[in-house]
Amino acid sequence: MNEEKKGFYGWVIVATAFAVIFLHLSIRGSFAVFIQPMTEALGWSTTDVSIGLSLFMFFYGVTAFIAGRAVDKYGPRWIILIHGLLLGLGIYLSSLVTTPWQFYLTYGVMGGIGAGALYVPPTAMVRKWFYKDLGKATGLAVSGAGLGFFVAPIASMYLIEYMSFDFAFKMFGIIIVVGVFIATLFMRGTPEEMGQKPYGYDEVIKKENEEALKNKVKPFVWSLGKAIKTPAFWTIVAMYFCSNFAEYIVFSHSVNYVVTDRGFALKTATWIYSLIGLCFLFFGPIGGSYADKLGARLQNEFLGRKRVLTASYLIVAAASAWLSFVDTPWMYVVFAIAYGIPFGVYIPCVAAYVGTTFGRESMGAIWGLVTVFGVAAGCGLGPYVGGLLKDITGNYQASIWLATGIYLLAAILAASVKKPEAKGTPIN
Repeated sequence: MNEEKKGFYGWVIVATAFAVIFLHLSIRGSFAVFIQPMTEALGWSTTDVSIGLSLFMFFYGVTAFIAGRAVDKYGPRWIILIHGLLLGLGIYLSSLVTTPWQFYLTYGVMGGIGAGALYVPPTAMVRKWFYKDLGKATGLAVSGAGLGFFVAPIASMYLIEYMSFDFAFKMFGIIIVVGVFIATLFMRGTPEEMGQKPYGYDEVIKKENEEALKNKVKPFVWSLGKAIKTPAFWTIVAMYFCSNFAEYIVFSHSVNYVVTDRGFALKTATWIYSLIGLCFLFFGPIGGSYADKLGARLQNEFLGRKRVLTASYLIVAAASAWLSFVDTPWMYVVFAIAYGIPFGVYIPCVAAYVGTTFGRESMGAIWGLVTVFGVAAGCGLGPYVGGLLKDITGNYQASIWLATGIYLLAAILAASVKKPEAKGTPIN
């Protein structure tokens, strides 16, 4: 069967990944809107609330590695469904909390473990369906995050304004359970399950196999064990840690920053903040497609993604620095657009960068382990450090400049990754 025809099921897989990522990232994307209402309603500090997201991201990152390996072995459907149910339950129960430890248990632990299978497995699943147009497919799937970042903050703000923060949690919990259940009905782990080939198989893999036979070597296949022995793996880990650490200072605290430090109304801040998600929604697929085309033009897919990723990190670093000077709504609009465009580009580019470096076969396990360090540690520390520095210094300036410097370090690391040599074994 020709995978170029409309009957190729991979685009349905992209749609299911989009839906799951949208639902999951709606939770992470809306957190910034909850900080002030929760501190006012419950009498907690900024740090108290921020720890909830830090725990969420820690357990998310640890679980992502386990879920990634499980998807390689068992397929995505049941794993994503079970974790989606747990995420929805955790968010629903967060509406009932009265003390920080209860919030940490429901939102942080239950929510984080549930979310752990709702990003790495869907993106790894897409990688298994695509060789050609990988950046485009990954960008389309991950643009679900942009829709979540755009819609969820606005929805949260109105639910909180007209009802309460706990009512908003209840609604999100129910929507996640129903939405993930529907999406998993259409999931399939690999094209081989449906008698199809990965998109671009004949163009890419067949050519590689012919070259291997011509040179009398078997094609090299990366395993997790082989990958972790390379400098490239650990450079990517460090890069992903830095970008997530900086991102979760900026992204989780920027609304509270302009409300508490700059005196913006929460409604104004939320509408502008949602522009980041809108930029992500459009520029995720555009950035992914551009990385594909650049790689083709350079005749080096790895180098194309490296250049796009490095440039994106440099631009978000500049946008983060600009945030320090924001004191009017229009300046915040400039930040949201300048940050949102490269943010939308680099998020899907990281997953594709890992896939380009280490291949398809063990993508779930390799990408999952990268996520343990990048998300559990990077995203886990970011909200806590951002909130702690705010409570200690009385404002967000130290947090902003720390994030700017860490983003610059991520750009340096992205540019320094060297693709490891993959030597095939001789054919006797």
